[in-house]
Amino acid sequence: MLENQYESIPMESGTRYYIVSWDCEGVEFFQEITEHNPDNWAKNHLFDSIKQNKKVEKPFSFPLTHLVLRAQMNAHRHYEIYVFTSTELVGPKEIKAWFTRNPQNFADWVREHHSYQVYNNRRKTKKDVIV
Repeated sequence: MLENQYESIPMESGTRYYIVSWDCEGVEFFQEITEHNPDNWAKNHLFDSIKQNKKVEKPFSFPLTHLVLRAQMNAHRHYEIYVFTSTELVGPKEIKAWFTRNPQNFADWVREHHSYQVYNNRRKTKKDVIV
């Protein structure tokens, strides 16, 4: 299974970055954002983008603020948004297959191994209270 293979792949072959958003209904948004990571930008790419000397080759297809706003306005759906990484050997197809086949395992793995937690409104489990 991919879940077990992924943990044993060495990180020396390169890194891919992804953003994923899910709620109580399942994965709602998934996109590779490797090109947008500063480690992968060519020298002066940021300054060229700001000065608009050169058009950004692949701009975000979504504003991150929209994902967060959607999560905040739909608190009853308990959104979680994370940025996580994989190696070059594990691409978007494999990750999509993983969360389609085994969404709970995928969510647990991302919660444990994420690079950055953008938003988390995870449902808290209620403890039994004796009255």
